[in-house]
Amino acid sequence: MGKNLKLLIALNFGVIVYFMSFKSMIVWPLFLPLFILTAVWYVTVFVVTEKMVRKVRGDEPFYFSKCQMINEKNEMVYGALAITENEIVFYKRKSLKGGVTIGWTTFTASIESYRLEKVDDYHPGVTLSVSGENHPVKICS
Repeated sequence: MGKNLKLLIALNFGVIVYFMSFKSMIVWPLFLPLFILTAVWYVTVFVVTEKMVRKVRGDEPFYFSKCQMINEKNEMVYGALAITENEIVFYKRKSLKGGVTIGWTTFTASIESYRLEKVDDYHPGVTLSVSGENHPVKICS
């Protein structure tokens, strides 16, 4: 469905550009579906809510924070952190219909150090050094 939404967004944009070539045509009403499709695509691909995480974790209390993690390929993965007394878990969106999956997890005892710094060219965040990991874990909000 995500690819279909991207296709609909591209088609709608193409229709807007085509109709803008006619001088007497009013194209502003065509922007509304473009904005709606873009919003639906964003929500179905990137949004992870506390309710989704609570459904997976159960009744265990945790601290919730929406954030992004930068993976080994320097790609930004959108999701959320759930932090408890013993572990840190990064959840990412599983499917377009909802649900989350674990993207990364570690125990708090295995964190060797952390640094507050820019994790990429634009985003300030936290860089974690975790024992057993060959690369630092970069998280930004």
